[in-house]
Amino acid sequence: MEKAPDAFEEKTVASDNARSEQDTGAARRTVFCANVFDVMVRLYGEPGIASLCLEAQTTYAVDVPSLLFFALADSDGHGADDGEMRRLLERAGEWRSLFVLPLRHLRLTLRQGRRNTAEIEFYEKIKAAELEAERLQVRRLADDFLPLEGPSGLAARYLETISVPESEAGTLVGQLRDAAKAVSRGFPHHAH
Repeated sequence: MEKAPDAFEEKTVASDNARSEQDTGAARRTVFCANVFDVMVRLYGEPGIASLCLEAQTTYAVDVPSLLFFALADSDGHGADDGEMRRLLERAGEWRSLFVLPLRHLRLTLRQGRRNTAEIEFYEKIKAAELEAERLQVRRLADDFLPLEGPSGLAARYLETISVPESEAGTLVGQLRDAAKAVSRGFPHHAH
């Protein structure tokens, strides 16, 4: 009978370790969600990434903020199941269609017709508003993403849902993965 307390203690230690791993995962995800937009801006600024994203946006109607969000989530080891991912995209998509896309349309229309200083200043304000709308879209994604768990590979799964051909999706995800490694150190991690 001497062994019983030891076995109980081992189980308790094992469940405490599992709980602290879960807490660490939740803490890492909280840090990810709090910092994702700033890191995303750095990722977009990496060599070749902006043109890659704009080409994907033009050719396949890729939502660049969602794609970059998912690429960074993959890089930082976070995931979500397919149903949750669809809901994330629906909520972000609502915001995008109501605010981001109309502002982008205005900005692109204005870009063609700038005539004087006042119009150039107005263009810059619209451009800033479009960026702010994208930041708020990412904030929405992050808030919805925070409690989720599941498999990673989100960027590839997102591109699949919008029918980007597999070979091009693979290239895009690979280039984003490489660039994300350079910037994902932007997520401050607590020492274990």
